[in-house]
Amino acid sequence: TMMSDYERRRKVMWMREAEIKHSRLAMVAAAGWPLAELLDKPFSSVLGLPYALEETNGRAPSLLNGHLFEGPQVYFLVLVALATAALEYKTLDNVEGLTPTGYVPGDLGFDPANLRSARKDMELAEIKHGRLAMLAITGFAIQEAIYQLPVVAQTPQYFYPFWPF
Repeated sequence: TMMSDYERRRKVMWMREAEIKHSRLAMVAAAGWPLAELLDKPFSSVLGLPYALEETNGRAPSLLNGHLFEGPQVYFLVLVALATAALEYKTLDNVEGLTPTGYVPGDLGFDPANLRSARKDMELAEIKHGRLAMLAITGFAIQEAIYQLPVVAQTPQYFYPFWPF
């Protein structure tokens, strides 16, 4: 059966909403992955805590190295899951097509820097950067699984040019 024009628009909006959510998560992860590898040891020593990445040879916890659900990151994952559930609940009407026609996918009503109105192509730029971040995260996970080395050790020219740790 053929979808009506309304059903097609609703489906595309649902997919766009999902893509922007995944894009934002991937962008945060693409920044957080190397930062975790770089800063865990210095922060652990300053705070007198055990070095959490010692078991993984300095690699960030992921599904492929077997340490994602072990140690202190379990609590972080629970908090992230709860925050994600709250956002999903808040945007449920948007996904189900129960919002006004002017709704923009991914608009959570939070833009303190007013970035969305800074440029006309900001929504497109966010999607493109998010797609690149999704590829980056996939690359990080595969690289670490194959070479058994942290991403920051595989590409030191990007992560160790100025600071000595």
